[in-house]
Amino acid sequence: MRRGRIAFAVMSMHARSSLLSLSLLSVFGMSIPACQGQSGFAQIQETLASIDQKQDNVLAKIDGLEQKLDARPAAAPGKGKPPAARPSGPDPKLTYKVDVGDAAVKGSDEALVTIVAWSDFQCPFCSRVNPTMDKIHEAYGDKVRVAFKHNPLPMHNRAMAAALAAESAGRQGKFWEMHDKLFANSRALTDENFEKWASELELDVAKFKTDMKDKALETKVRKQQSQGAVLGARGTPSFFINGRHLSGAQPFEAFKALIDVELKEAEALVAKGTAKKDVYAEVIAKGKAKV
Repeated sequence: MRRGRIAFAVMSMHARSSLLSLSLLSVFGMSIPACQGQSGFAQIQETLASIDQKQDNVLAKIDGLEQKLDARPAAAPGKGKPPAARPSGPDPKLTYKVDVGDAAVKGSDEALVTIVAWSDFQCPFCSRVNPTMDKIHEAYGDKVRVAFKHNPLPMHNRAMAAALAAESAGRQGKFWEMHDKLFANSRALTDENFEKWASELELDVAKFKTDMKDKALETKVRKQQSQGAVLGARGTPSFFINGRHLSGAQPFEAFKALIDVELKEAEALVAKGTAKKDVYAEVIAKGKAKV
C-alpha cells in the first residue's frame, strides 16, 4: 500500500512538472478562449500575461488538466463521503432564464435577439471578442441588443475597480464609452487613468470620483457576478443568446449560427402576434433558472 501511494505521488509530481513545462510551448499558439475563475493556475496565468500574452492560452489549458489531476475517486463504503462534484457548465442546447435586469444595454428594446454577456475588463479574452460584438452590431443592426454584466475575476486585481469606473460613468450616461476605454487600455487600469478618461468623456469628474466609492455600485456588480455563477457563467467572457449559452471569445461565425436560429424563432413569435418588445421575456419564460 505504501509503495502504491509513493508511486502515485511520484507520478502526480511528474505529471504536474510536465504540465508546467508546457508553458514553454506558448509560441505554438495553443488556446482556450476564456479566463477561468477559482484556480491557482489562473492566478499564475494573469502574472505571466504581462510578460507574454500568448501564455494566457497555455496556462488556461493547464488549468483544465490540473483539475483532472486533482480529481479523486469516490471513497469506499464506510470510509467517508466522496468529494463533492464540480458544478457543470450550462448546456448549450437548453434555454436559461437570464434576465437583463439592471445591466447596461446597447441596442433597441424591440430587438428580437438579446445577448447577455458576463465580462471582465482585465480579461484578455474579453478584449479579443469586442471586435466580434461590433461585427454583430454591423450585421444585425436593431435586431440584436447586448446587455453587459460584470464578472470581475479574483485574480484580476483591477477588474472590480474597472467595473466600478464603468458603472460610475454609466450614471452620467457614458457606460459604453467608458467600457471602450477600459478594454482599449486593459493593462493601464489605474485610478489616475479612470479620472483622465472621465475627463476626456466630459463627465463631471467630482461626481465620478464620488460614485466610484459608492457601495451601492459594488453591490450591483457583486449581484451580477453571483447571478452569472448560478447560471454557470463562471469564466469570462460568457454569453447567453436568447437564453442559450456560448462560452469564450468565439469567432463571429459561432455567434452568427446561434443568432440566426434564435432570430428565426423570434420572428415566428412576432408573426403569431407577440409584440417585439415582449419577445425576449417570452423566449426565456420557461428557461432553466440555474445549471
